[in-house]
Amino acid sequence: MASISAQDAQKKKAEATKAFLAAKYAKMKSDKEAKAARRQKLEQRMETVGLSETEKTAARGKLRAEEREQMREDRKRLSVRDFVSLSVVGKGAFGEVRLVRKKDDGQLLALKAMVKDQMVVKNQVGHVRAERDILSEANNPWLVKLQYSFQDDHHLYLIMEYMPGGDLMALLMKEDVLTEAATRVIAAESCLAIQSVHDLGYVHRDLKPDNLLIDHFGHIKLTDLGLCKKTDVPDFGQAEAGAMKATEGEAEDDASGSAGTAKTHRSRAKLYSTVGTPDYIAPEVLSQRGYGKECDWWSLGVILFECVAGYPPFYADEPMQTCRKIVNWRQTFAFPDEAVKSVSPECVDFIKKMVCDRSERLGQNGVDDYKAHPFMSGLNWDTLRDDVGPYVDRASGERTQAVMDALKTLPVTHPHFNAFVKELTGKFDDFPHSPLEGGARTHMAKGKTEFLGYTYKRSKDKGKKKSVDGLFGGDDDEDSDDE
Repeated sequence: MASISAQDAQKKKAEATKAFLAAKYAKMKSDKEAKAARRQKLEQRMETVGLSETEKTAARGKLRAEEREQMREDRKRLSVRDFVSLSVVGKGAFGEVRLVRKKDDGQLLALKAMVKDQMVVKNQVGHVRAERDILSEANNPWLVKLQYSFQDDHHLYLIMEYMPGGDLMALLMKEDVLTEAATRVIAAESCLAIQSVHDLGYVHRDLKPDNLLIDHFGHIKLTDLGLCKKTDVPDFGQAEAGAMKATEGEAEDDASGSAGTAKTHRSRAKLYSTVGTPDYIAPEVLSQRGYGKECDWWSLGVILFECVAGYPPFYADEPMQTCRKIVNWRQTFAFPDEAVKSVSPECVDFIKKMVCDRSERLGQNGVDDYKAHPFMSGLNWDTLRDDVGPYVDRASGERTQAVMDALKTLPVTHPHFNAFVKELTGKFDDFPHSPLEGGARTHMAKGKTEFLGYTYKRSKDKGKKKSVDGLFGGDDDEDSDDE
């Protein structure tokens, strides 16, 4: 057995090293292609505007200088010593989340620190890498943006944009139930967030109000992507759904085993794993007979039910009871009379088209199914972020932005400093603050390969592209979202 374990360990190390080298050389190739494309674009622009040879030489030299500066920036090694901790805003089983300020430029960011040994012991390595991978791939307004990731001997770190509006769960606790108008906007923004995950080839698998963060203007961004799974599995169609119907009667017998697995065994190696938070898990996940992206739409339907009813539809005192209710959803799912009276039939139908059999569930054509539903009639999906979100007015959003801007340069000794920090963290639970501890950045600890290749730094592509058009007074605004 010892030799087999040693062989397995050696195989894992080899696989990790192979993946690291493949990613490294893929990035080198991508960087080389991008460099060639910039230079080709520069030559084309210079020909178009008719520069002299002297002017062309100067332009080429300026581009090379900017590229060298960007390379120096990209090679800087970050560690926790580059950040000042302002407040602890969250604690979990494996680490904590802080509001931090970057020392060199004053950026306010969220620092998520995770204990390496706990990640390994609790079999969380795959989840940690999944979260880092998808956040590094993503570049859209619906997912929390990852800026940096790095590690030291004892911790892994994710540095992300800070969301001062708290999360949807906190909003639900404050408001009890949300208005139909607010629910409509939250539904639309959540649909776009989910679709952005699916477009990257992932299933989220852990959608819940806690994972829908709110920015200072009240808009939704999706976070906590540790259970995301890359998959080429298509959405299940009529045949698979029919098989599901035939077996759901047996699934109640499986529910106890499924729930037990969810609590004690979390390998989540493939899309047969029972994952997620009990209240929001889709029945096909509990069946352990295979599932795809459609499970995320069920979870969103449960969240929207909670928005208008004030509680999740399958709530029970024990997780096992919740799982049984979900498996038997045809008998247990119902809108309370007070919720039906307070919202439109279109709202009720919209939610029911999510919390239903997967063969009938909206989302088989992606977010377009939801855009076409009568509940979304009159809503402009293209301009959702142009106005403020629900329960936030523009004045308060601008106030939060002003506080964030002020804290970039405000000395910690300033009399308003602590009050501003408290204002920015008021939507989160209050935790005792402690110094941010950590060592210098390292590539990997003591020869271990579990987290090889974990380091990431988001490139400032906007600056690179401006270095071409900027020579001629142009402005590449199409890349403005990248900074």
